[in-house]
Parts: sequence; C-alpha cells; structure tokens
Amino acid sequence: MPTINNKARILLILAMLMGITALVYLVKQDRVNYQIFFRELYFVPIMLAGFWFGLRGAVLSSVGITVLYLPYTIMNWRGFSASDVHRMMELLLYNGVAVILGLLKQREWAEQERVRQAASLAAMGKALSAVAHDMKTPLVAIGGFARLVQKHMQEDNPHRDKLEIVIQETGRLENMVKDMLDFSRPLALHSTEQDVHHLVEESVAVMGDLIQSHGVQVRYDIRSGQLEAYLDPMRMKQVLINLITNAIQASPPGEPVTVRCSLQGKELLIEVVDHGVGIPPDRKEEVFQPFISTKKEGTGLGLAIVQKIVEAHQGSIEVRDNPEGGTTFAVVLPVTKK
Repeated sequence: MPTINNKARILLILAMLMGITALVYLVKQDRVNYQIFFRELYFVPIMLAGFWFGLRGAVLSSVGITVLYLPYTIMNWRGFSASDVHRMMELLLYNGVAVILGLLKQREWAEQERVRQAASLAAMGKALSAVAHDMKTPLVAIGGFARLVQKHMQEDNPHRDKLEIVIQETGRLENMVKDMLDFSRPLALHSTEQDVHHLVEESVAVMGDLIQSHGVQVRYDIRSGQLEAYLDPMRMKQVLINLITNAIQASPPGEPVTVRCSLQGKELLIEVVDHGVGIPPDRKEEVFQPFISTKKEGTGLGLAIVQKIVEAHQGSIEVRDNPEGGTTFAVVLPVTKK
C-alpha cells in the first residue's frame, strides 16, 4: 500500500515543477552551471509522475514542463545560438524520457497484472477441481437412480413430471461440473490435420434441437475450397459448439447465425456472427473471465474455456461489433503446427 495518497503525490509534483521553474527564471543567464543544474532537476518530477501514474502521468508532467519552460526559451532566444538549440533539445528530451519511462511502467504494471491473474486463476482452478470432484460422484448417483426410478413408473403417475425435473436439473449440474473440470485441468492437445469445414458441419449437426427451438438458421460462409489446419478435433468442436450456441441464444427468432471460415496467409480465421443486441464496450474485456455470464443458467466458464483452448492452439480470440448489429467472435489459429 502507498504511504501517501494520489492527491498528495500530485501536489508534490506540482510543487516541484513550480519550484524548479522559479529557480530557472530567477537565476541569471551568466550563471550557466546553475542554469543547467536546475533544468536537469525537471527529470525528477517526470520520473516520479511516471513511477506513480504511468504513461499518462509522465506525459502530463513533461507537457507541463514544456508549457512552463517554453516562455523562458522564447524570452532568451538568440537566433538559433548554441544555447537556443540546447534548450530546444532539452524540451524534446523531457518529453521523450516521459514517453519511454511511462511505457516501461505501463508494461511493468501489465506484467504484474498478468502474473496476478495467472496466480488467481491457478488457485481458482485448484479449488474448482476439488469442488467438482466432490460433486461429481453424488450427482451421477442421483441422476442414475432418478432415471432408473422413472423407467419403472407408470406413464400416468402424478410424480413422473416432478422426477423429470429432478433428472433435468441433475443433468444441468453435471454439465456445470464438467465445465469446472475442463477449466481446472491442464489441456493436453491431440492435434492432427483436420478438415475445418467438416468440423463446422459436425458441430452444427449436434445442435439441431437448439436451432429449431430458437427459430434461427445457421449459415456457412465458405470463402475457400478445401481448408485444412492442424487442430485437436474434439477441443475445436468444443470451441465451435460453445460459440455457435451463444450466437443462437443471442439472436432473435428468424435472424441467421453465420459461421465464416477463411485462410489469411498462414492463419485460419473462424468467425461466428450473430444478430443480437451486442456486447457493451465496457464488458468486452470481461466476457472471457471465469464466472461472468449474462445467462441465468450459465456458469460463466464457457468463454473462459474457449479462450483456454484457443490459446493452447497458439491462437487468439476477440470480440468485434457488427456494422449491422450484433457480435462477431473471431478465432485466429495457425494452420500448421508451431
């Protein structure tokens, strides 16, 4: 935790800028050594602003120095004398150092955040794995016994509908446990050369009931002939099914869901396009975080698992807005093994 708050830090930087500027203006021109020393003191508030506030703080500090020091440079201008050029170079140097220092600090913060998130996800995965294993056995037993009892019930039994609800809810919990285990376990890929179009067709085929119940149409947009890539077929079907399912659930009845596959250089691009309400800009970064879901029955692990699988393939995934409305999930994968 910082020992002083941000307001005190800002006041300290401002006080240093004003104090150094006063010294620069008050010292006579013939005191060259003092002039150079005081002007070099400007680097101190730049460094403090960069360390405390990153790129924005460092640049604001250097811009403030430029505004304060430029009138002095103009007042003592001697027609591109050595001193004039030296002062102009100092102004450029202040801003250059501010940008470099700020970028380095931003990179350091980003790396710290990445390490923190990795540690947090590792701890979360370990906890999920323990919970999921404890839940898996009793859920399988409940579901199995419920289905066994249902088989021996008469069709007109008044409790049959209630037992059906038990079976459905148990199945939903079993899927949640599966998601937890998928998220917590390390991925072991078994990649081979795969026909991408065939993987898409197989993924859509298993969702026939969902497509029919939502009244949407899934379209293939094939932009090349035979398209092969080095993939784990089971894991990639998991990615496709998850993304297409989300697109179907997001799209209003009658609107199409489009799956586009194309080759861009040595990379495979798979796009799943829906015509739903879209994702707010401030939520795009968090859709891949675990346990964040807009669905009442969702675990919030689906897209987190998708990202994990895509990154295991040395690929990337991003969310894009459609000009005509809705959202596109774009998956970029290397065609050959890296």
